[in-house]
Amino acid sequence: MSESQADELRLTSSVSLIVRLRLEERAAVDPSRVPAILGMPEAPWLGEPTHSEDAAMRAYLCDLELHAGGAGPAIFRKAAIVSLGQPSPRDAGWTVPIEWRAATLSPLFPVLVGGLQVDAERVALDGRYAPPGGRLGYQLDVRLFGAAARQTGHWFLRRVAGALTGK
Repeated sequence: MSESQADELRLTSSVSLIVRLRLEERAAVDPSRVPAILGMPEAPWLGEPTHSEDAAMRAYLCDLELHAGGAGPAIFRKAAIVSLGQPSPRDAGWTVPIEWRAATLSPLFPVLVGGLQVDAERVALDGRYAPPGGRLGYQLDVRLFGAAARQTGHWFLRRVAGALTGK
């Protein structure tokens, strides 16, 4: 096997380990508020501004939340850096580039890259991440951690909807 074939095989196998995260929350929002709320340099509803490596993105220190049910609701928090790009119009709404990653112990957590879509009836997240740990990490994500990612994503979308509706 040539070196280029080996590189292609490694790339193909790693691409299959990428998880697509598509979530939405129903919310009656005024799309005209998106640039003012999601495009502003300050975002107190999200967290404190921090340095961004990418000049096109604004980064915020945030505590992402995972609400676990059971006998009593437990809330787990993870320090993260959430980055937002500039809103751009699409159809009857807006798309906002988004990334989030762990602020600490980064190699143990995935980095999500995608976009927020906002229209008058919903706030949605369409992103991708590669679970750390190769195939084993991917299998754990399918069986366990993926549910946590979806719950955290829904929490985040409700937070965005709250900022857009003032609730």
